[in-house]
Amino acid sequence: MDLAFLDFVRGPLLKFALVIFFFGIAYRIFRVIAWGVPKNRAKPKGNPAASAISTPFLKPFRELTFQDVMSKRAIQYIGGFTFHITFLLLVFFIPQHSFLWTEVIGIKLPYFSSTISNILAYGALLSVLALWLNRFTSPVLRLLTGAHEHIGNFLITITILTGIVATQWVGGGTYISMLGLHMLFADLLIIYIPFSRLAHFIDYFFSTGFYGRSIGISGVRE
Repeated sequence: MDLAFLDFVRGPLLKFALVIFFFGIAYRIFRVIAWGVPKNRAKPKGNPAASAISTPFLKPFRELTFQDVMSKRAIQYIGGFTFHITFLLLVFFIPQHSFLWTEVIGIKLPYFSSTISNILAYGALLSVLALWLNRFTSPVLRLLTGAHEHIGNFLITITILTGIVATQWVGGGTYISMLGLHMLFADLLIIYIPFSRLAHFIDYFFSTGFYGRSIGISGVRE
């Protein structure tokens, strides 16, 4: 691989991937809104609006006690929390990505030091591997896991791994090749997200918001 390939995957292909991503996410939002919300003619006994807004943020902490989490779903909860936080920060706020976003969208983002960036990278890699392995070892998750989940986990893992290898383990011409692979897998991941369950960050807020609105109307306290 040469510089021409790297320029392609971090230039035209990345922009194309972002267009697909935003149109795909916009379509998912439009589809949910188009379904509408069933009319409920009962007089609200609580505050539907406040409940709809707060439930997406509070629901994860209402479902299980700390003991339940640690005894039954430690990997799922701790790994999931770690992955979502580290991956989000990794995408936007490490030096290499901050500079790239400046080139692509013209917005200059702050960035962490190299040490914190490395911690985020390894944290994201180890947590996604733990979550992926948990899908094989948990009888329930194994039944709920299909090809889409494995493809998504593979793309996330290989994207993070090639990024770590490119920035820390290689140099010279090998660095250019590995960086090109990293960008290629990142582009594929961006394109894949709107058409997979990885887009749950959109669906989650709609579904839990609707649930919160329902309990707000009924006046139920969780």
